[in-house]
Amino acid sequence: MVVSTRRLAIAAAGCVLGHACCVAAAVPRLPYNYDPSDRLHYCQWFSVQAAWGAQARFKGAPATFRYVDRDRLHDWFMADSAPADAVYLLDELGPGDRPLYEEVALVGWRRMDAWLQASPDMQAPDWVLLPVPFYYLCREDKKEPAAGDRSQPGED
Repeated sequence: MVVSTRRLAIAAAGCVLGHACCVAAAVPRLPYNYDPSDRLHYCQWFSVQAAWGAQARFKGAPATFRYVDRDRLHDWFMADSAPADAVYLLDELGPGDRPLYEEVALVGWRRMDAWLQASPDMQAPDWVLLPVPFYYLCREDKKEPAAGDRSQPGED
């Protein structure tokens, strides 16, 4: 039983990683006041935020956003129990930060939507590994997108 569960988890991760290559990249602009030379930390932040949006989509959430306090969001995140009626973000985000967080979560939501359309019977991915394809999506983006720039990597 343990071996088959492990194989299932590896297969699910492979499915997610394999489909990551099939969907066009769309890495949002850098956060405000962000040091462009610190790509590692940006891609870590990006991958977790995008995975949160992807997980919400997998669980059936529409592409809408709701804001909740830090403690509630933390509890939902740690227990994997966020409601499936929206993508939830921190209510303490200011009006300048909300659009960026929504944009990144929407990248994940759209990516998962494409994966589910390609594989409607897709098993739940390993949520711990879900940020991985988003990290590589971010890291492999060769240019720094400007605010509002939706062009794809390599279209220079």
